[in-house]
Amino acid sequence: MLKGQVAIVTGATSGMGEAVARIYAAEGAAVIIGGRRANKGNALAEELNSSGGLARYYGPMDVTDPESIRATVDAAIGEFGKIDILAAFAGQTFDGGDLSIKENFGLTMDANTYGTFDTVFAVLPHMKERKSGKIIICSSNGAFNPTTPAYLYHMAKAACESLTVNLAMDVAPLGIRVNCIKPGPIETPFWDELASQGADIDSLLKGIAGHEVPMGRIGTPDDIAGPALFLASELSSYITGLCLYVGGGIGYVYSHAQSFILGKTPTGT
Repeated sequence: MLKGQVAIVTGATSGMGEAVARIYAAEGAAVIIGGRRANKGNALAEELNSSGGLARYYGPMDVTDPESIRATVDAAIGEFGKIDILAAFAGQTFDGGDLSIKENFGLTMDANTYGTFDTVFAVLPHMKERKSGKIIICSSNGAFNPTTPAYLYHMAKAACESLTVNLAMDVAPLGIRVNCIKPGPIETPFWDELASQGADIDSLLKGIAGHEVPMGRIGTPDDIAGPALFLASELSSYITGLCLYVGGGIGYVYSHAQSFILGKTPTGT
């Protein structure tokens, strides 16, 4: 479905981003792995290449560092001459961190909002030049339909949805499509941050699945990879500006009970 195309996937050294990188490679794309962990990035590139795919890891890509973003984009253009797809899955929560609310919010915005914005606008000129491209941005079900308070992360992800619809309107006449995936509860290393705060993650996820998710189960990274492939392929050629819930019915189907309350109302600045 993606034969001959070049895709940058951020956050590709774990979780949903890794699953997206794998499915893009399986469908014929040359995949540029964006992520901070060099050992994981190099290992994933080697694995995909050895299994018949085409993947590159040009070195650590930290979306909080614009120079790091540009280095990866420049390397991709230098080797392949184009970028057809950007799947922006890098993100991190700092809710509940040891710093003040204001400091944690700054870190959260850097990792989720500014990082996404900077990555998009590093790639966009190359798509505009060719009048073609697909951009997939990762938000969160919790931005507007939370199952638990995560004030900083959810606010930052809400901004990504605004970026999606504004950019989609702006670049649609240029043949560039911009869409957003809103994952529900997905079992990834994201939950490690909550575990570090003493939360029982197994009980937490079971509670969410049992009371919040109409389909009754927690999602996997592969559940996100499929929609990310659809939005990158020609099967979605007449879709842009869409913010798509992918959460086992969350967002579309009413949940009758809150399964848990985690966290506290923030105080201080």
